[in-house]
Amino acid sequence: MPRSKTHSFRALILASLANGISYVRNPKLSGDWHEAVKAMSMYGAKIEEIEKQVFRVEGVGGDLQTPADVINVNNSGTMLFFISGVAAACPGWSVITGDESIRTLRKVSKNLFEPFQELDVEVISTKNDGMAPLIIKGKVNGGVAHMDGVGCQPVFSVLIASAFSKEPVEVFARNPGERAYIDLLLYWFRKVGLQYENVDNKHEHYTFPGNKPPQAFDAEIPFEWSAPAYPLLAAILTPNSEITVRGMNWEDPYGDKQVISVLQDMGADITIDGNSLTARTSELHGIEVDMNNLPDQVPTIAVAACFAKGKTVIKNAITARWKECDRIAAVCKELSKMGANVIEKEDGLIIDQDGTWKLKAAHLDGYYDHRMVLALAIAGMQVEGETLISDAEMVEKSFENFIPDMIKVGANLELVEKKS
Repeated sequence: MPRSKTHSFRALILASLANGISYVRNPKLSGDWHEAVKAMSMYGAKIEEIEKQVFRVEGVGGDLQTPADVINVNNSGTMLFFISGVAAACPGWSVITGDESIRTLRKVSKNLFEPFQELDVEVISTKNDGMAPLIIKGKVNGGVAHMDGVGCQPVFSVLIASAFSKEPVEVFARNPGERAYIDLLLYWFRKVGLQYENVDNKHEHYTFPGNKPPQAFDAEIPFEWSAPAYPLLAAILTPNSEITVRGMNWEDPYGDKQVISVLQDMGADITIDGNSLTARTSELHGIEVDMNNLPDQVPTIAVAACFAKGKTVIKNAITARWKECDRIAAVCKELSKMGANVIEKEDGLIIDQDGTWKLKAAHLDGYYDHRMVLALAIAGMQVEGETLISDAEMVEKSFENFIPDMIKVGANLELVEKKS
């Protein structure tokens, strides 16, 4: 499996803010990683690759400098909100922008304004719609904040800024969602010695006693839990197939590992042997599933549902609308092109595989979204004829070896370049 981009971001941000020299080993390299390195360098961190996939990071020790240029997060929502948290810990002005999805779809960024303003952080949306481009000036130095916590990403911003406050901070989050992703950030806070309390472990009230800069560290990035479901689902759906994925760490708090139990609940034959997972051809059945802890897996489960007997209800996944694309609308549209009986709900999807339809080949839009491309590729493998998916280069963002590795195990996949 690829290394975890989710862990990689957290490691890079905290190493850049730490007091001393940290080493980040085997991060997930992608355009997002390189833009994040560029951004944290603008805040004063000294980052260099001292040997292949080993990064030496000399942190600023809490003394952030004002960026000399606009920070462009491309289409990374995670980076948008991590950098916004750093900006709120910096006494100077930061200007943060991104691609069209960041500037028009990340409506959840509106949830930054209430808590930041309560913590005396100046924040401006240049279009006055609550979305990027954002202009932010910190820094947080004590106080009490309230916010809507339905999407985890703005919570990341506020928790990061609060963790670097020298004075005590309290954060109250209404409607807390995507808690597993927040737990991963809190795991990294503990790792680098940042003090906090998640009161009663409810993700509704956080307290920070006032912190010194984080401790430097030496960390190996684990494998990515959002990735195994794609090859495993390919084996589950393909006749006479078996695939084993090795190297996964069950101690990792990353919420996407729950996709394994969701697939098992649908009838998937997946066995676990230490750090290995083996999936075999299986007959799936529909289920009702709450996806709040793993909204990134909505496209994956939707594809599985197209081959599962009966009705699958995917619910409590409203935050899937605020990713690289509106994944609920996009999944509905693309699977409908393939012939699926799919109903779009505000917070999810209903897919009724009643035996009267089956998926067919189609020309599909990848929406410049790695998870859409990966999930649709699994669907395309199962149907007769040629399925063409746009934006396939985006798989590099989280699963760079997906296409060559799937070809090695027999998938008829090809990365083609459309000639202009």
